[in-house]
Amino acid sequence: MKAIFLILLLLSSKLLAKEKHLILAEGNGWFPHMAENLIENHPSISQLPFSGFVVVGNSFTDLVMQKKKKVSYQKVWNELKGLKGLYKDQTHNFLQINIHFPADFWDDKAWEQVRQNFSVVARVSKDLGFKGIVFDDEPYTPSAKKMVNYKFPSIQEIETKPKLYSSEEKLGAEPTWVDKHAYRNKKYTFPQHMQQVTLRFKHIMSSMTKVYPKMTTLVYLGPSLSHSNSNKNYPIVIDMGLPRENEYHGAIFTGLKQGLAKEASLHDMGESYKYRKNEHFGYAYQWRKNDIAKDIYNDNLNPNLHWTLPKSERLTWSSEVEVGFMVFNKGQKSSYPQFTTLNHSSVEETEKTLYKALKYSDEYVIYYCEEQDWLLPNKKFPLPNVWMQMMKRVYAKLNHYAFDKR
Repeated sequence: MKAIFLILLLLSSKLLAKEKHLILAEGNGWFPHMAENLIENHPSISQLPFSGFVVVGNSFTDLVMQKKKKVSYQKVWNELKGLKGLYKDQTHNFLQINIHFPADFWDDKAWEQVRQNFSVVARVSKDLGFKGIVFDDEPYTPSAKKMVNYKFPSIQEIETKPKLYSSEEKLGAEPTWVDKHAYRNKKYTFPQHMQQVTLRFKHIMSSMTKVYPKMTTLVYLGPSLSHSNSNKNYPIVIDMGLPRENEYHGAIFTGLKQGLAKEASLHDMGESYKYRKNEHFGYAYQWRKNDIAKDIYNDNLNPNLHWTLPKSERLTWSSEVEVGFMVFNKGQKSSYPQFTTLNHSSVEETEKTLYKALKYSDEYVIYYCEEQDWLLPNKKFPLPNVWMQMMKRVYAKLNHYAFDKR
């Protein structure tokens, strides 16, 4: 009986285990990831050792969240329709939407258009047979930074006219550079801004999953960038600016979580490229999957100054939020010297890092690269064969990591 029970237990664990998937995202401009190239060079691209790709397009990627832009289903479909059913084996494909600042958070008309735009892209993704969307929540323009950064008054402004500001505003005052590109509506408080941004993205996710109930959403940066306790107990969960420059990231992600349909999934990809050791991935996973939702790390923060995870979301966080990782082919300097990877990004070290990322991810790992051409035949950055062989070894072991136990 014990033997039978053990066999049943092993079988059930395998049935419940999620397969791991490796997604390619190149940083060599848009064209490699556009439909035109993915269609024209399908014979070679379909042989690459990846589960799927990020797909961008002129008709949607940079328009969905732009001010007063209406995304047309027909235009998006016409740009992408040649991809429907084209990649038989690489089926984990995602349409990318970039973050922008469309309007004041209380501008109902503007945000209704944004909601509709997201819904259009979700519908196209479903009709193409794609898995869903990638939301790139890293702002690349001064205007887009207003979508992630709450504007506290500067220290200089407080000193010049102290009577104009509340005690909370005085406590939140920062050097001018921190909130140089930021946004607040002076009619509302900091907590009201967090609640309103959360509400906007709840409506966005609800509208997307209404047209695509089983949609998968991958969010590049995720909520940890907003949390002032992200690096307190763990070494370098995040290393991209200060939480006080990124308060809205947490509100955005919380809203997406609140709008989830039962069969949809939301993945915090936690874009950070400094992890190399098992403990780095383990600490990051523990924080992003579990500890970010614990009372002890939220209740000790002043909600008038810091984004905190709402109590209503804490109990269901670990069951509704999936954690992924991203790996980069280039080394980077870190503000934490022990995490500088400038001399730790050889093909051998990248392979080891990919294995660790797959081990600790819930399902998805994104391989992001620059100056490596995987998708183009006329290569500006020819890919050394040693990198191709490395990725083939990693891809061949994906099923192994589906049943890995941390």
